[in-house]
Amino acid sequence: MQYLAITPKLGAELEPGTELTSFSDAEIEELKLLAAERGVVVARDQTMDVHSQVGFGRRLGALMETTVNPPEIPDELIVIKAGPKSKSAAGTAWHSDVTSEAVTPGLSMLRMEQVPDSGGDTLFADMVQAFDALSPPFQALLKGLTARHDSRGHYLYRSGAKRLDELPSSNHPVVRTHPLTGRDALYVNAAFVSCINELSKTESASLLAMLYDHVAYSVSFQCRVRWAPNTVVFWDNRVVQHHAAFDYYPDARLGYRLTVVGEAPTLATAN
Repeated sequence: MQYLAITPKLGAELEPGTELTSFSDAEIEELKLLAAERGVVVARDQTMDVHSQVGFGRRLGALMETTVNPPEIPDELIVIKAGPKSKSAAGTAWHSDVTSEAVTPGLSMLRMEQVPDSGGDTLFADMVQAFDALSPPFQALLKGLTARHDSRGHYLYRSGAKRLDELPSSNHPVVRTHPLTGRDALYVNAAFVSCINELSKTESASLLAMLYDHVAYSVSFQCRVRWAPNTVVFWDNRVVQHHAAFDYYPDARLGYRLTVVGEAPTLATAN
């Protein structure tokens, strides 16, 4: 699959003229592997609507659903919307999608229909490089730890639940292994992780703060995607975190995201 690298190790933009809806089954598998290896895959000038996006998404795997969409929006999509009346926007902190689930997301696919003239970029951080940048003794420490991932309020209304304690919490390894590449990646994020299970409250808070700063400030393993109408971006939640810049108020931004079911995170014992 031909692409232009966004950075040497992170991100791939598919060559102009690539039409996702015409992909063969073999090309779908290539896309999954490319996302696993590069973390982020960008496809420009796609001809899709909400229904063809869901149809394509089903070819990637089973899809997560929400129960609160209006009838014209398929349950597999989350509407990403901000405008002149918005005081905030979705995803404005470093995170990986819905890690509070026992079976966490694999790929996410966001298709943007309306974007501001400038701003509204999405930043991505490579959790494989983030883990590799740590010293071997620190890597060994992290591989022996697990973290508790709790649901947050912004997912409450999408679930149909009435209280946060009705939503799932899960324990996952602090370092997980990608099932396709066999590479290890850091797997804690500020949006969902409440604590490191094996540490005291003070130790947990200090370690998590250090790891979150490591992700946020290490620009050498980040990339930035600028949106245009009809751009589609895939990211592999197993190996990247993302952050949506809300710097375009009062302009409008509208898109649709679907999320492919992945697997329960594990760390390969051979590593």
